[in-house]
Amino acid sequence: MLTWNNSTCPDGQLATALRTLAEYYPIREALDGANLTFVKTQDQDSLDVAHDGAAWVIRYGRINAALRGLAFAMAGATRNETMPFDTLGILLDCTRGNVVTVEAFKEWLRVLALLGYNMTMIYVKDAYELPGEPFFGFMRGAYSQDEIRQIDAYAKKLGIEMIASIQALGHVEPLMQYPAYTKVKDTSSTFLVDEPETYKLLEKMLTFWSEALTSRRIHLGMDETMDLGRGRFLDLNGYQQPVELYNRHLARLCDMCESLNLKPLIWSDMYFRFANKNLSYYEPDAEIRQEVKDMIPKSVQLCSWDYYHRDKDTYAKMLMRTGALNGTQPVMASGVWTWTTLWTDYEQTEATVKPCIQACRETNTREIIFTMWGDDGGHCEPKSAWAGLAWAADEATQKENPHLEATFKAITGKSYANQIAAGKMILTLFNDKGQPKRKIREKTILWDDPIMWMAHYGLNKLDPTLLQWMVEQYQEAFNEVSKLAQDEPELEYPATILNLLKQKVQLYIDLIPAYKNRDRQKLKAMRDGQIAQLAALYDDFANQFREVWFQSYKSYGIELFQIRIGTQKQRLEELKDRIQELLDGKVEEINELDYDGGAIHIPITFLGLATGCFFI
Repeated sequence: MLTWNNSTCPDGQLATALRTLAEYYPIREALDGANLTFVKTQDQDSLDVAHDGAAWVIRYGRINAALRGLAFAMAGATRNETMPFDTLGILLDCTRGNVVTVEAFKEWLRVLALLGYNMTMIYVKDAYELPGEPFFGFMRGAYSQDEIRQIDAYAKKLGIEMIASIQALGHVEPLMQYPAYTKVKDTSSTFLVDEPETYKLLEKMLTFWSEALTSRRIHLGMDETMDLGRGRFLDLNGYQQPVELYNRHLARLCDMCESLNLKPLIWSDMYFRFANKNLSYYEPDAEIRQEVKDMIPKSVQLCSWDYYHRDKDTYAKMLMRTGALNGTQPVMASGVWTWTTLWTDYEQTEATVKPCIQACRETNTREIIFTMWGDDGGHCEPKSAWAGLAWAADEATQKENPHLEATFKAITGKSYANQIAAGKMILTLFNDKGQPKRKIREKTILWDDPIMWMAHYGLNKLDPTLLQWMVEQYQEAFNEVSKLAQDEPELEYPATILNLLKQKVQLYIDLIPAYKNRDRQKLKAMRDGQIAQLAALYDDFANQFREVWFQSYKSYGIELFQIRIGTQKQRLEELKDRIQELLDGKVEEINELDYDGGAIHIPITFLGLATGCFFI
């Protein structure tokens, strides 16, 4: 048990954080006597955790460093490091159906504090209750202002700044589907610039967050608006340069922010996209006109985002170019890869975060956040991201942490190594130079239609040996993770997924030759055996997915996956019926299984995998 008192922890803000953590961790405030001493130093970036045999001494520059030091002490580990970031933060996506409950959010904040993070952006799009706007967050688990205030108050106790990350121009598809927002609609995803009703709505949005959070910073989004001015705006006003619309809109937003004493941030990608015909963010030769730069308000801070590149120079160049747009110090947004996957992609995370941090240090970028998006339904096991965040926090110090397993266990109660093992459901193929040439995410297999087999067919066409290799990889990972689950029952969930993936690929491998050869015995055995077993595995997956979901999220959003899983089961029943009809002589073929054309389609989102007719 670690103990402190007023004399060993004179910092009142730190003491508040310790009392908050003491409700969940083996630390206590003592009336007299203590084995934990905190000493604030002049070096803001420093942390030193030492043990003299009887007591721990944590020397720190910032509150988040002190709490990070506490985690090392809890793990019985010493540490000396430098954290060259004023802001070490995250962005948590709570708007893709996966709306984190207040209690689960508090758990996140405790973990973040002990990992050394001091800022959290909550990404919400429309998932909050805006007065007078009943379609805001309609049937999407919208946060009340009281819920946001509860989260903010808790974060403040832990020394974490809560920042709203909203969308004030694009990515507002959830709203634009409703006729109530026709007046403010440019396209299916963007607000109508220059429309008075647009700014009335935006003012209400900004006021909500100004009142809900104590931080004066607010992220306005405004990324990926490639369709700006090309919908109703074009019909009403004719063509205008999108970058001019963008800056005009931004200027009005900045005026609103100033009146509310808010300090806006936006993503920087559109300035680079507008400067080239391909609308590419990372276009190396894109030149932004000086008059465009001059129109960017100095009051807005620009955020450079990149979750993809694996070389330091690309990050460094983009950070320098972003800072030159309006002369402000940019924020860097990297990513812990929780999107388009059921478990955090640690390979992609480490390969992109490492050079990003190196570039930040090289360019003296002092603020970095790790985004955790929820594309395609927010279905990644949320706590699997903690391992990525723990590794990223260590990497930010540019010093290896030999005690990572111990500190992670002390903070989360989980094994770091076991979390990484579960991530093997994401397969990565590398070329001879060690560069990734293809990722096969588990969703590609999970949601592939079991009669059309579009993804399986495509993978087999690319490389006839690939599917058997995948079965072997899934089997090996399943053996490992199912064994680990004996000591860590939560790992039964990824073990089930791995077993399902293995069985589904094996079904395709066995089904196609059995069908083409009209092997009646094998087809009958598959109908009664493999197909039924796969359907049962989808049941197991559904039950475990539900349990994981309700540990962290509100009830809204889970329907997306229950619909998808139900579809898989119904299609497996259809496959059984088709096989039986073939065996009974009622039909001569199963048309989908006869396809042998040149179309190769291997997407990673459910929408692209559901069926060839999905969008009709």
